[in-house]
Amino acid sequence: MKASAFLFLVLMIFARPSLANTQQLLQLIDYVGVDYSGAVSEGVVISPTEYDEMLDFSAGISQQLADLPAHEIKAELMKDAQVLSDWVRQKDASEKVRRLTAQMHHKIINAYQIKVVPRKQPNLDRAAQLYAEQCASCHGAEGFGDGPAAIGMDPPPINFHDVERYRQRTLYGLHSTITQGVNGTTMTAYDQMSDEDRWSLAFYVGSMAVAAGDIDVEKLKASDNTLLNISKLTITTPAQAEELYGEEGAKIMAYLRHHPEIFYDSESNLAFARQRLQDVLVAYKNNDHKKAYQYAVEAYLEGFELVEQNINAFDKPLRLEIEIAMTGLRNQIRNGESIESIERDIALISEKLATADDLLGSTSLSGGAAFASAFFILLREGLEALLIVAALAAFLVRTKRQDGLRYIHLGWVSALVLGLLTWWASVSLVSISGASREITEGVAAIVATVVLLYVGFWMHDKTSAAKWKKFIDDSMHKALTSGTLWTLTGLSFIAVYREAFETILFYQALWAQTNEPGKTMAFSGFLTAVGVLAVLGWLIMRYSVRLPLRQFFAVTGGLMFFLAIIFAGKGIAALQEAGVIISSPVNFVRFDLLGIYPNLQGLLVQLALIILAVFLWNRKTAKK
Repeated sequence: MKASAFLFLVLMIFARPSLANTQQLLQLIDYVGVDYSGAVSEGVVISPTEYDEMLDFSAGISQQLADLPAHEIKAELMKDAQVLSDWVRQKDASEKVRRLTAQMHHKIINAYQIKVVPRKQPNLDRAAQLYAEQCASCHGAEGFGDGPAAIGMDPPPINFHDVERYRQRTLYGLHSTITQGVNGTTMTAYDQMSDEDRWSLAFYVGSMAVAAGDIDVEKLKASDNTLLNISKLTITTPAQAEELYGEEGAKIMAYLRHHPEIFYDSESNLAFARQRLQDVLVAYKNNDHKKAYQYAVEAYLEGFELVEQNINAFDKPLRLEIEIAMTGLRNQIRNGESIESIERDIALISEKLATADDLLGSTSLSGGAAFASAFFILLREGLEALLIVAALAAFLVRTKRQDGLRYIHLGWVSALVLGLLTWWASVSLVSISGASREITEGVAAIVATVVLLYVGFWMHDKTSAAKWKKFIDDSMHKALTSGTLWTLTGLSFIAVYREAFETILFYQALWAQTNEPGKTMAFSGFLTAVGVLAVLGWLIMRYSVRLPLRQFFAVTGGLMFFLAIIFAGKGIAALQEAGVIISSPVNFVRFDLLGIYPNLQGLLVQLALIILAVFLWNRKTAKK
């Protein structure tokens, strides 16, 4: 399997959601909970057609639940489904059915970790345009279900101004309906739309029934209202919000559906991290250490890591303190420490996150901070890839095999294209979690380590006088076989792809946290970093090709080995951040650029590689 196919397969395997039929299952549960009251009233069937649907859908829920992967809650869900089916057959009260389906909905989402939030801010202006183009013909220009194509439809299109129906629908349920369509109706699936557009439409139609109302936004932000967590908002009905917070809850729900931008200000990533830390504590107190660990990983990857470069621009020691503390929390959970110890760690981290919040400010990064963040993100992520690609290109030029440069170019260009496609897939097709991103980076780094060691030892082998003379005397076309050239392609690809996707995600987070002048400065920082990398690449090419061939092989082989050690350390660190490998802190220096981190696992792997390299190097040298 080629490197590109392998890495994309890894990414798809570890992309978090979703189980193939989970979204449709949740849609069925949501549909029964909302529409059952239109089929049965006070024990009497008031719409035979709707009632037949309820019977069919309740049976379908049991069947789809049976297909879910094994989980400790699956048996409980199966019992709930049987109770639901019995209640529907017995024409029981709609309120009981509604409450049971809501409970099932939450259980599935929590148990199977279904992503129920838009990754990007819903665009209601874009949604209005999409609605006019795709929905108005049936649902009507204003959403009353009276479009010209609605005449004679059975069942008729939904009236989005039906307040009672609005009170029972979640935003995630609307998103699922837009995605999946509704069997047996003219509502078809709109899965050809991007996920971003479907979420925008869900917020748009989900806010038609009521006005936004007047809300004290600052007071709301300062409160501990759970609706301020977007993952709670999207799976909570307005009726449930009213049950929780009274009339004020209904007003808050209406306001948030009209103003999703409140979740996407500069504080949203750190707010998510703090919320996940509270989820850690709740899960740990419930003796669910596995879920607590998972939440701790998400707090880091889906929250803090996305803004760590911005924090770094202001206060590097603070960024390191938070990172170390969050690693320590994961180790505490893994070791089963006391609840009191976990509480202390979470309180400390939350305090530091609050400091970072104040540091970043309530609105946006300054121009200088935006420039520095954009510059160092690209320089940090691109430097290793540049060294590898430039060294490989210099090698081909030095050995008069310029015809092989197309293999190098094929590798890095393919990596950039696949990086962009992977980013597009992450916002349009699948939800790629932070853990998935780190696992992909970690696997890529380990693969790169192996290939770099191979290439490095191959080059070192040519430093032998006899081997060097034979290499020169032989035809270059024989010495550089097709397999060798494709190995260079694979190395070029892995080195660039490993950095490309993560760089795009970091720039996304940076872009969302800057105002217009800040965006200009961030773009300047990006261009400056491109310029610096280009100069470095030129210097490597210009001066390395002037070396005698034997020395060139020695220097380039040494560089490949040096980069292999760096990649090994970074690969282990990425897998540790994803929660795949345990991290055991030690009292040692930290140097991110060189892949040196103060944890036992990474240092042992790097030490083992150094010992292996020295052994093989000395063995080959002895044979010269």
